[in-house]
Amino acid sequence: MGTSHAYALDQVRAEQANLAGLGYLAPSGVDGSDGPATHTALKGFQRDNGLDEDGTYGERSELALHRQVQAVQTKAGVTADGSFGAGTKSAVQHWQSAHGLNADGVAGAATMSSMGVARTARIMAQKQFSTHGWSVSAQFDCLNSLWVGESNWRVYATNPSSGAYGIPQALPGTKMSTAGADWKTNPATQIKWGLKYIGDRYGTPCNAYSTWKSRSPHWY
Repeated sequence: MGTSHAYALDQVRAEQANLAGLGYLAPSGVDGSDGPATHTALKGFQRDNGLDEDGTYGERSELALHRQVQAVQTKAGVTADGSFGAGTKSAVQHWQSAHGLNADGVAGAATMSSMGVARTARIMAQKQFSTHGWSVSAQFDCLNSLWVGESNWRVYATNPSSGAYGIPQALPGTKMSTAGADWKTNPATQIKWGLKYIGDRYGTPCNAYSTWKSRSPHWY
């Protein structure tokens, strides 16, 4: 086996281990084969995290997957290296046992919710609503419709005409640097900026969405 081939297998296994650790791929799927099951699992992760659902493990998916694993590791009390290995699995099992969850070592939706780690971009937004005094039940549908219309919740969405960027379609995108230096790649940073913008300018997501709908072409 050539060195490059062995490295490729290691890369696939690392991707699969992280996907399995987060509950997107069955543990038996960690086999080093970049096949349909891995592509389907990756598409699920991409959909949840504001990435193009192409099933391709490029730099954007790798960064997002590592961040998600690091967030779980931080909550579980282990080194946040972005690699879901045996130590992370054991730490997650301890967390699950201590919090009345099935101790399978997989940081699926229930475990991440218990940890307070947002599994999806939409959950990231919902977790920030209380900061603005908004009710999720009253305001989230409006925000969802607004940002589906603007970017379909895509982190790297770029308007080809105006250059507006990211989930909230900031114009210019550099405005989001006030929320964090990682504004180009981090959905949490983009959402933080977008919700503050909505709050400052419109008061609530429903007010922003109402204004957006009234304009042709749509903008807010």
